[in-house]
Amino acid sequence: MTQSITLSPSALSLFKNCPRCFWLEKVKNIKRPRGIFPSLPGGMDRVIKTYFDTFRTQRTLPPELRIEAFKGIYLYDDQTQLGRWRAWRTGLQYREDDGSILSGMLDDLLVKDGVYVPFDYKTKGSPTNEEDATRYYQTQLDCYALMLEGNGLQTAGYGFLLYYSPREVGERGQVSFEIQPIRIATDTERAKFLFHEALSLLTGPAPKSAPDCEYCNWLEKFRK
Repeated sequence: MTQSITLSPSALSLFKNCPRCFWLEKVKNIKRPRGIFPSLPGGMDRVIKTYFDTFRTQRTLPPELRIEAFKGIYLYDDQTQLGRWRAWRTGLQYREDDGSILSGMLDDLLVKDGVYVPFDYKTKGSPTNEEDATRYYQTQLDCYALMLEGNGLQTAGYGFLLYYSPREVGERGQVSFEIQPIRIATDTERAKFLFHEALSLLTGPAPKSAPDCEYCNWLEKFRK
């Protein structure tokens, strides 16, 4: 491969999950099969962004985040720039000297003492915990921090995930949500190393699959 390559945080998560599935998708355009994708998470993401944007214009946090963990933290106030970073065509980017790009769509951004904190909304069927949140989204937050620093914005060394899980349904279908902010430490060097490893893999032959990859294991059983 001689042309520049663009990868996303989700692509790097796939690389960590199974190098062979990652290679097949990026080199051969053979993607993992997927079922019907639910539209509810996308709808939740849209209304949560709208909700936070109303507080952005007021220069304050929503009431549920006026807690000790968010003391001294504010919402990033450049709505126009944030809108660009939220769109897939103009998303946040980190660029290597060879033209390779790490690109992603940022949900939101927090500011504390002049440094920046990546902030991402999540929806889940039930409350979660820090261990699971870190396992599934460490790479995403590391990548956001790297991309922010690639744009000259110093990061705080951590990010926040804000989980919404349904608690109960009231009158007229109004749903109450359990809201969990989870702070996770970020490491830009870890993201950069992973990015370089993934880029390097794409220039070579197909790698072995991960031992526990259910897609590759199913294919192997099918062939037999």
